[in-house]
Amino acid sequence: MDAAIDLPSPLPAPGGARPAARPEIRAHQDMTSTTSAPQENRVFYLGADRGLLADLEPLLQPKGLRIASFENAYDLVRELADAAPEVAIVETAALPEEDGLAKLVAELRRARGQTKVICIARDDRREDAMEARLAALRAGAASYLAAPVSPRRLAARVLRMCGLVETTRYRILILDQDAKQAKKIATLLASIGMETLVLDAPMKLLARMQAFRPNLVLMSLYLEGVTGSELTAIIRDHDDFYGIPILFLSDEDDLGKQLAALKAGGDGFIHKPVKRAALIAAVEYRMRMSRWLQDRRTLVNRRETATGFLPRDVFMRHLEQIAKAGAPQSGAIALILVDLDEPQRFLDKLGLTVTEKLLRALEGVLSRLMVTEDSATRMADFRYALLAAREDVGALEALATSLCQQIAGLEPEDREIDFRIAASLGVGLLDSPSEDAVTMVARAEKAVAGARSVGGSQVHVWSSQPTAGASPEAESVVKRLVSAALAQDGFLLLFQPVLALSQSDDELYEAQIRMQTLDGEQIPPADFLSVAERSEMMPRVDRWVLRRAFEVMSAQRESHPGLKLLVHQSVGTLSAPEWFPWLRDQILTLNLTRMYPLLEFQMTDVRQNRAETKVLIDRLGRYGIQICVANVSGSRDEVSLLGRIGVKLAKLSFSVVRNTDRARLTEIVQALQARGIAVIAPGIDDQETVSRVWTCRPDFIQGSYLQPPSQELSFDFHRMSREA
Repeated sequence: MDAAIDLPSPLPAPGGARPAARPEIRAHQDMTSTTSAPQENRVFYLGADRGLLADLEPLLQPKGLRIASFENAYDLVRELADAAPEVAIVETAALPEEDGLAKLVAELRRARGQTKVICIARDDRREDAMEARLAALRAGAASYLAAPVSPRRLAARVLRMCGLVETTRYRILILDQDAKQAKKIATLLASIGMETLVLDAPMKLLARMQAFRPNLVLMSLYLEGVTGSELTAIIRDHDDFYGIPILFLSDEDDLGKQLAALKAGGDGFIHKPVKRAALIAAVEYRMRMSRWLQDRRTLVNRRETATGFLPRDVFMRHLEQIAKAGAPQSGAIALILVDLDEPQRFLDKLGLTVTEKLLRALEGVLSRLMVTEDSATRMADFRYALLAAREDVGALEALATSLCQQIAGLEPEDREIDFRIAASLGVGLLDSPSEDAVTMVARAEKAVAGARSVGGSQVHVWSSQPTAGASPEAESVVKRLVSAALAQDGFLLLFQPVLALSQSDDELYEAQIRMQTLDGEQIPPADFLSVAERSEMMPRVDRWVLRRAFEVMSAQRESHPGLKLLVHQSVGTLSAPEWFPWLRDQILTLNLTRMYPLLEFQMTDVRQNRAETKVLIDRLGRYGIQICVANVSGSRDEVSLLGRIGVKLAKLSFSVVRNTDRARLTEIVQALQARGIAVIAPGIDDQETVSRVWTCRPDFIQGSYLQPPSQELSFDFHRMSREA
């Protein structure tokens, strides 16, 4: 035992000798850290504040957490040979030397791998607070508190780091006109620490919900003057409460009436007369399910358990910037997707709580394998993404393989459950500067599909570069891919919002085409449109894009009444004699006489076909369809040309927005606006660009900083317009 302790221990005892454990401290350890308590339910406390310890224990013990206390760091390190904690609370005054915190954190992580450390400083002078906090952060502490510490605040932090949620936070609203029954239910729920509000007036329901903010509603199915189904429909239609779980209190046995209530938005039934066990089981399950689904659907990252994780939207913006910058001159970059195999089996066999703990453990594995430059996020319910940079492709493959192996080694805490987790990993390599975030994700998804197709629990790598001995894809290959996509509906549209800087009721998205191959790869337009143009297939591509845009506008007319799509087209396609009759047929067939897209031409196309463009603009104007010209540099000749042919909307080129100073950019915007041309500034990919472009006052801004391209029309224009 002594040799095992001596080898890793970097913490010397005062005076260089090993101190003997004090009898009273060892007795306390034996009492609070019994062998029956699982390792995951242990909290270590290093310090001498017995008052804080006495106040903390009753707050943690009801949650199944036991505290083992130590007065010196050497005793704590010796205890790690038997068991390690999930959380360690460390007073800096109890550390034997200046860098003791870093050494202790290293010992804890060597023993367990993901112990979170809360540092408490008792000599935290105001002028040194930032320096001390920074030192604790660099030493590996997850949290820093200055004494005196509130026991409740400390307990809440420990519970959060252990993944536990206090049930006292749950608030239940009870709507039942049977006062005796409602009081009984409220008493039962209060006995398990839930806060309740009893209501007997159905017409006051929304007002009470606004004030009480319940986490769950229990309501009788039949009320005076209104039914529970009707009230549920009203709640589901309310922006603030549509996601709140609703359980009906009823003795209704008619299956048809039960289904009608559930279709109105109810989540389940609790039969009257209410039994305590049934009530508590139904409420607790529904609360856990609601919290789990909300966390997963909104993709909220738990910072306590996933160091290095980013919110999904921030991660995608970061990925977009990396992809546009292109492959580095040295080293390699990849997006690694982690897709859990058979996720429904997790829920069916393990339940929500155990599944959550396994996912937290998986996130811990990801965090430990990441370096400073890496970042990760949760992409979907059972999918994670890791953006990693290493010295070469081989190192990236080794990283993914190690990750796959460590995930396969995860298992539930309950050893009696025979269950192994498995994941398919796809590595999408960044190869060229023409790519973007969507392309990177598509490549990794293609690799994931390949790994899963041969049984899962392995790693596949995808790259656009040819392997040794292979020839690069010739133009004829791309031509065949485009032809196949046209024949088999192999294209898809992604939508990116274009935000007006003035108040507007319209929702403007740019529709961007992608080509999707049979094996799932998504090819960006720069890689195939030029080939399609040389092969004289652009008219067919343009018609597919416009027809698909019409279908989207038709399907979204009720949910997005102000929807407008900016759709890429070619002057040559629209100049063909049969194009206008085809356009009229599309509009009439889909009944889109009051919903028109905006058509977008490229500046080079307009310069080469000035006369045709002028005719098209005049004719389309009679239909109420406007033209936007993209990739405008803002030169005097271009501004003059756009003004003469009657263009009403111009989209600046990316290079102009990114590389032009503020004064010149302002001149370009004002020159276009002076000719009645509204201006779109694209390429808004970071806060610095927003700040620089904002003062130039374009009419619209667009870029991945607002939202990357997506297949969903999910941007909140009204909120962003108010913020603007």
